[in-house]
Amino acid sequence: MHWPVGGSIASKDGIPLSVIGVGAVLTVVLLAELVLFVAFGPTRVPDGTFLVGAATTIPFLAGIIYGGIWLRSSDLSPARYPRIVWWCLVISSNVLLIALVLIVVVPTDSWAVVFFWTRWAVALGVGVGLLVGCIEGRAIERALTAERAVIEAEYVEEQRDSLDYLNSILRHEVLNTATIINGYASLLANEAPELNDQSRRWAEIVIEESEEMSTVVDDVRVLLETTEGEYRLEPTNVSDVLHDEIRKVDHKWGPVDVETSIPPDVYVQADALLARVFGNLLSNAVEHNDSATPQVAVTVDPGPETVRIEIADDGPGIPDGELDTLFERVKRRGSTHGLGLYLIDQLVARYDGAIELTETGPDGTVFTVELLATSADQEGEKYDAAAGSALVME
Repeated sequence: MHWPVGGSIASKDGIPLSVIGVGAVLTVVLLAELVLFVAFGPTRVPDGTFLVGAATTIPFLAGIIYGGIWLRSSDLSPARYPRIVWWCLVISSNVLLIALVLIVVVPTDSWAVVFFWTRWAVALGVGVGLLVGCIEGRAIERALTAERAVIEAEYVEEQRDSLDYLNSILRHEVLNTATIINGYASLLANEAPELNDQSRRWAEIVIEESEEMSTVVDDVRVLLETTEGEYRLEPTNVSDVLHDEIRKVDHKWGPVDVETSIPPDVYVQADALLARVFGNLLSNAVEHNDSATPQVAVTVDPGPETVRIEIADDGPGIPDGELDTLFERVKRRGSTHGLGLYLIDQLVARYDGAIELTETGPDGTVFTVELLATSADQEGEKYDAAAGSALVME
């Protein structure tokens, strides 16, 4: 049997309202029978038979109305509604058939008896069918949820294997290449006396960038390892991290006018990957800036519970089409901020912090990062990546 799942019969409110309506109609019919019974007395209908039938009908009517209300507020998928209707029809038909057989076997000359037996059979059948259908629907939903969980777990495991494999390639190929570059640049800087000061400085920048490449590869490994199991957050000097990343930006992108307001020795709860947060933000501030000399302002505002860090630039701003998905992992090509800001958001969340786009437009962009404040002598804390909670203080 096929039901029009997308139609009104299986809509989110269609079936529940219909069930409530059936319960309401049967309730009105029962009340009308009670009025007629009081008006005409047991002369037309046996007293005990009617009262027993009426009393046993009331729980089913209450169950039908409650079932309709429950369906409207529950998370049961409308895809389960056709089966509920099917159960109501099948059980009602069978109970009604049994009632008719009893009427034939035990003949009566009162149409009132036939009527209230029919009403009783319909109420019983719809009530029981609704109960069976809802129980079956919930069982199907639980089974589907469990199946989806298994599929998702298998997918995550496959992704994990792929990431581990890619990480191995990254460490083997890129790290080896960075080591070779570093080695030759070191030889050039230290053992080539004919180099002038500018050339030697360029060689030093190559050395620093190769070391940075090695650090990034190692950070990828750490980030992959901490997506499951335990990881440790500890007091991190955000002032030193910012000064170090500002120096790297000037080396990487050329002359940059950086204005800073960074108090010394401000500590936050983080780890070594914190440098990736501000390195990416500062790189974005300069990389997408078409000014001859990009201007960046870095401000640190320490508070008793959180530390607020603002990074502002004078660039062209972020396109409107990217604002809604700015911190999501954008897969389409052409996005200028997708992956970097996604990683930043993940890292900041890892530190129980927050990042937001405070301002953007033709006059520039401002990102604000808030991190938990701590002190230099505060003990580190282990976290469970799966549960997202602290495990133990050390």
